Amino acid sequence: MTEMTIDLIEETLRKEVQMLDKSVRVVAVEQSKKKDIYRVTLLKDGKSGSADLQKEVIAQHLSQKGKGKKLRSALAKAVSHLSINYGR
Repeated sequence: MTEMTIDLIEETLRKEVQMLDKSVRVVAVEQSKKKDIYRVTLLKDGKSGSADLQKEVIAQHLSQKGKGKKLRSALAKAVSHLSINYGR
């Protein structure tokens, strides 16, 4: 398995978010103070929101070559939260 870097994680999350909603962008991915948590910042229509994802969920998604459902589910919740709170 390839080493998990911030760039790899960001690219993976960007692809998954684009599949969910083309108007949402991944602005940043940062490792939080807790080493096994990554914070993802999303942007839609000038409004931003964030989600905390466990390293284990991201690693599982990468090991299954994109077939993991937990990551997509967590991102879908974050994207829908942006859509509901900042919807037109």
